[in-house]
Amino acid sequence: GRVLVWCPGSMARPVFGYELRAQRGRDGGAMTAWGAASACFMTSGAAPGRDKKRGTEGQTGSFLVGSDGGPVFRCLTRHTRGMTTEFHAKCIDNESDTPPMYSPIKQEYDGHAGSVHSVAVNPHDTRVFSTCGSDGAMRVYTKMYKRSLLELSPLDGALFSLQWSPTRPGTLACGGVGGRVCLYDLTVTGGEDVQPTTQFRACDRGTNVQGVAFNPVLPEYLATADGFAVRVWELGLGLTTPRSNESGFIDAVANAETAAEASA
Repeated sequence: GRVLVWCPGSMARPVFGYELRAQRGRDGGAMTAWGAASACFMTSGAAPGRDKKRGTEGQTGSFLVGSDGGPVFRCLTRHTRGMTTEFHAKCIDNESDTPPMYSPIKQEYDGHAGSVHSVAVNPHDTRVFSTCGSDGAMRVYTKMYKRSLLELSPLDGALFSLQWSPTRPGTLACGGVGGRVCLYDLTVTGGEDVQPTTQFRACDRGTNVQGVAFNPVLPEYLATADGFAVRVWELGLGLTTPRSNESGFIDAVANAETAAEASA
């Protein structure tokens, strides 16, 4: 259940550490340390000022964690220079004992029935993020609400990776069991019963797709990774050219409170 903070210039020891502790269940159960299965910073590649316009300013240090037991957490790093100095000193003085760690959790979201394998923040609007997991579900959330807005079930089996398109605010890809990859264009597959816009088999051997990644410079290309190879696919203009008012669509999703509002 530990989240460790590292400095790129010195990787011998972490500069600080947190422990994912939260109450189990909605009725105020015992405090539980959750294992971290995936994580993602709540930042974007948007131009300066864009996040402020969308009301997502002040997220430096914010990150999302998908747990090994289902819940999804929004967390915040809040260590100071003095705290990191003390933490480092305790690590050196007693390498066999772990220094005290605090919980970074600020909010918990309804999650998956099993491990959360991937968490991805929408790069066009960091109020929107998605997750996928061992239960075969892919969920779309807005950061202000505990429940997911959309729940998609593209495959009969676990999903291992997902990513939002760098050019299409309403498009995302996921990879899962059997070498399958699914892409969703949420702007044209509205409604609560959302179906994949397109899907294909990335590995003829049926090896699970453990990673998917759009090319940020050449977004018409999508890379997939399985147990045998990294493969690059050409998506075509339909999945890479933004639609009219697509930014307005994702803004509406970010402001939605229910699935019906998100798909309207």
